[in-house]
Amino acid sequence: MLSQHRKGEYSAYGTAILWSLFPVVTVLTVSRLSPLFTAAVATGCSALFFACILFLRKHWSELLMRAAWSDMLLATLFIGILFYGFVFVGYRFTSAGNGAVVSLMEVFFTFLIVNVFLRHERLDPLHGLGALLMVIGALFVLLPHRTESWNIGDLLILLSTLFPPLGNMFAKRARKLVSAETVMFVRSVIATPFLLSIALVLEPVPSASVLHSSLPYLLFSGIFLLGLSKILWIEAIHRLPITKTVALTEIEVLLTLFFAYLLLGQPVTLKQIVGVLPMMVGLFLLTRTSNDFL
Repeated sequence: MLSQHRKGEYSAYGTAILWSLFPVVTVLTVSRLSPLFTAAVATGCSALFFACILFLRKHWSELLMRAAWSDMLLATLFIGILFYGFVFVGYRFTSAGNGAVVSLMEVFFTFLIVNVFLRHERLDPLHGLGALLMVIGALFVLLPHRTESWNIGDLLILLSTLFPPLGNMFAKRARKLVSAETVMFVRSVIATPFLLSIALVLEPVPSASVLHSSLPYLLFSGIFLLGLSKILWIEAIHRLPITKTVALTEIEVLLTLFFAYLLLGQPVTLKQIVGVLPMMVGLFLLTRTSNDFL
């Protein structure tokens, strides 16, 4: 029988495999549909998916668990609204590969916020070196050449990585009281009208033909990327430390680079390789302790 720790690791790897397609599918979708409408409709599709899961597993009564609501609402704010809002807009202006490499900074910010500032989880001195390497790698991707300007998409995705560490803390706390599908149903059903309202103010309303042509991507995002992968994610952070879980899932970056080349024809650039190498070493160090090398 699998231990809880092993179940958490397998859930993290499952999340990584599914989420590696997120940048690719998002780039394909926002090339047709404006970013915030993409976020709103995909999140709405995921809400329907979680509603079906709640119905099948008969967990509707968990919505009456008042003690979990404050944490679920805060998780919704930081991930369902702020993170998804920035990341979907970011992919309108950058490549799937660049976005995936920059998203590795979520490991750094998780370490900084969860371990250093809030001291929510144990801090090891070796992690400092890992965090430094993460920053160095990200700078290779973010800093423009002399003939280039800052890429607004990369910067927006970098900004988006600030929000998941706090959102994951609240989601992990809520998961102690209710199931993963309940946490995700609440997050999705509340985030959808917020994202839609912002989209209606900032973006033109898409035509019926645009929505129809985007529907396969939106359904795939809602069911598999914002749906199934997020259930696996909640189960992973429920069983493992947040920093370790985030680090384990970052194998998705290599998969994203592969899928971006295969499905979008985006080649892996020297800039991405130079950036991802120190970030992977930093990721490795953030998942280890000094005792591992004694």
